[in-house]
Amino acid sequence: MNILVVEDDADLCVEIVEYLERRNHQVSGRGTVAAARQALAAMVAKGELDGVVCDVGLPDGDGLRLYIDSAALAPNCRWILMSGAHDTERLRLALKDMKTKPVVLEKPLPLKLLCNALEEGRDR
Repeated sequence: MNILVVEDDADLCVEIVEYLERRNHQVSGRGTVAAARQALAAMVAKGELDGVVCDVGLPDGDGLRLYIDSAALAPNCRWILMSGAHDTERLRLALKDMKTKPVVLEKPLPLKLLCNALEEGRDR
């Protein structure tokens, strides 16, 4: 899978990227919404976007908004939204009327759970 990780905590971003790479995925990490939007556009244009792992609270915007704005660009892309703010219920309510929904996970989370959520339902 080609995966974009959007996480502003640099250490956590590297940890997630390296974990997914060890599982034979192609992974790119970004720390802001602006950088993520550029990477998303480039990956979609190349047909190389299978999954996005995105923190909700980012320094220049909201990962939820990024999902809402970008999900239609790659309809078969698997999205994982992560939040450490204990606001998963708020996220679920905000997404309730959307046709497709991301997986919402609360941080901290085991990286195995994150990887399983990305790979669920995919041919490996």
